[in-house]
Amino acid sequence: ITTQIQDSSTRDRAVEFFRDEFMLDFHLSQLQKPYVVIMDGFTMGGGVGLSMHAPFRIATERTMFAMPETDIGYFTDVGATHFLAHLDGQLGTYLGLSSKRVQGREVFECGIATHYVHSRNIPLLLERLSRLEEANHSVIDETIDEFYEHRTPGGSGDVAPYLVGDVRNAIDQAFRPRDPNQIIENLDALSGGIPIHNSAVLDDGKSKVSTTDGQDRDTSVEVPGEKGSVSASYKAASSKPAVSVAVETWAKETATALRERSPTSICITREAIFQAKEMTLKAAFEMEMGLAQAFCTDEMLAHDFVEGVQAKLIDKGKKGPPKWRPSTIRQVDMNAMREVVHSASSLTVPPTVTKAQDEEKTKKSTKAMPFSSSSSSNSSSTSAKYLPEGFVLEAVASGDGSGAKGEDVRVAFGLPTEDAIRKIVMEMSKEKGKPRGKGEEKGESSSESEGEGETVGEGEGKTSQKEGEAVEGLVDREAKGSGDAMTALGVGRTTTATRAADPREKIVESIMRAYKGKPGVRERVYEVLERKCVERKAGNGSGLEWRE
Repeated sequence: ITTQIQDSSTRDRAVEFFRDEFMLDFHLSQLQKPYVVIMDGFTMGGGVGLSMHAPFRIATERTMFAMPETDIGYFTDVGATHFLAHLDGQLGTYLGLSSKRVQGREVFECGIATHYVHSRNIPLLLERLSRLEEANHSVIDETIDEFYEHRTPGGSGDVAPYLVGDVRNAIDQAFRPRDPNQIIENLDALSGGIPIHNSAVLDDGKSKVSTTDGQDRDTSVEVPGEKGSVSASYKAASSKPAVSVAVETWAKETATALRERSPTSICITREAIFQAKEMTLKAAFEMEMGLAQAFCTDEMLAHDFVEGVQAKLIDKGKKGPPKWRPSTIRQVDMNAMREVVHSASSLTVPPTVTKAQDEEKTKKSTKAMPFSSSSSSNSSSTSAKYLPEGFVLEAVASGDGSGAKGEDVRVAFGLPTEDAIRKIVMEMSKEKGKPRGKGEEKGESSSESEGEGETVGEGEGKTSQKEGEAVEGLVDREAKGSGDAMTALGVGRTTTATRAADPREKIVESIMRAYKGKPGVRERVYEVLERKCVERKAGNGSGLEWRE
């Protein structure tokens, strides 16, 4: 592709490649017949496009997931802007910008895959699926779940979870700003042991750092390889260090990784994921097609794409790192990058072309076709007004490109999202007159709100005896190995004797009912509650307060 981009006579072929790839990926997302993807190995780049739009995505202990495009001077395509934007909090932004690899069971636990099956059981699973007489979505889901194995400490092929606890919270905090420069600032602060708190995205693209102790201080963070320093306001922890060693280590590694990626790709990818949050899958694919076209025809965008592929994939680093242009994120004109993304999402299907016009176009295509120019101020704009010919996406089921039956089937059979858990916590709260979390009245996502907290009381939201018995049956379905699984996740183990005294258990029971005892749900909910909630007194008992 990058060879074709450099030759004006073959540049159209590169655009056609992306056109065909994206149309195939979108067509898969619209299939009415259920299909199962087994990600038993490397699932990266184009492989993600073939996998992520399936209603059933099975990870094994050998799965290795990544979107490494920013490492080669490109952006996260194949519908990934939409998929990453809808992962919990800022996890998708982190994975898209850093090219971080997610391995094994954690691909399932963080919501990328919908199921987890050990590779030794895949042949048996395939045999079972092939013999199903009624292969509807529910039957397939239950069949795959039968092969689930709980996480156990030192279990076969299990890698210790990484995207949990303090590191997971730090991801949401550090990657919340819309401006990549402020993401870098956040990471530099955490690297130095300085905590940050709720860096919220503002309409103008800037971010605001709020504090909790009233002791704001300006901290100059030296940026390696750049002149001067970056100043930002961070919360000073006066009583005890709020940044763990694990978070400091993660922040240093992540800041280093971002500085090694293409600055232009980082900025384009962040903006594309930001805008895709409010798009249908169809609209996101159309935006990505416009961006892919720009990376093939715009001089500045094409430079980093060609440079990255040559240095990383062809030379494999033997001739040194890629020479990005510009070389740092601070040198990138973010307003220009936002305009590139906005323009890409505004392209339309070309008008009908007559046979005579088509012949005339063919004649012109044999002539030299230079790159579109970029101004000296680092701005970039694509000269295209239309999407490539033949790029037509048909939303088969719902008409809006959101997926089969008008809903997002990609997550319908996976573990509950963090936002879904948060909503249940809020719904179960019966405390009258308590202020709701900021944004809750408008139904905003937890990833973009600054919550004042909400409480679920021990004596509130009680279930009937019949419901309690039903819940116990569902819990028993997962009882074998679930305690060890939670221990492996670093989550406190709960026994039957202590369930009545644990306010978290009522939330777990409610979600277990909703998910019909699906394997992995119990551990997932406990991990989120352990990370996002604190216990405090409420009424005549204890309760949970959700904190952002």
